[in-house]
Amino acid sequence: MLAQTNRLTSHEDFLRVTQSPIRSKTKSLAGYLLTESDIDSPKIGFIVSRAIGGSVKRHRVTRQLRHASKAALHVLPKTSLVVVRATRSENPAEEISELFGELKKRAAR
Repeated sequence: MLAQTNRLTSHEDFLRVTQSPIRSKTKSLAGYLLTESDIDSPKIGFIVSRAIGGSVKRHRVTRQLRHASKAALHVLPKTSLVVVRATRSENPAEEISELFGELKKRAAR
């Protein structure tokens, strides 16, 4: 489970991050990254739409993504806000480290 300090919960933050020009995509995930100097650890939020499936399946995917994100948190820059959008339900948690690596490369440009 992600620590409370690493969770993105504000609707306004979700809007700002999803409008960020730093984006990346894998087979099952889309990611958005925004850097801000006033935070000291990365914050991550998840969007899992109804296209993934029913409530139980969406919550299962969200839990899997949270767990995988905790393991790959070290890849992200310390001052980043990240939103992960699940676009397909085929094992999206396996792609989280790949997505974070791509976002880090794009942020470094």
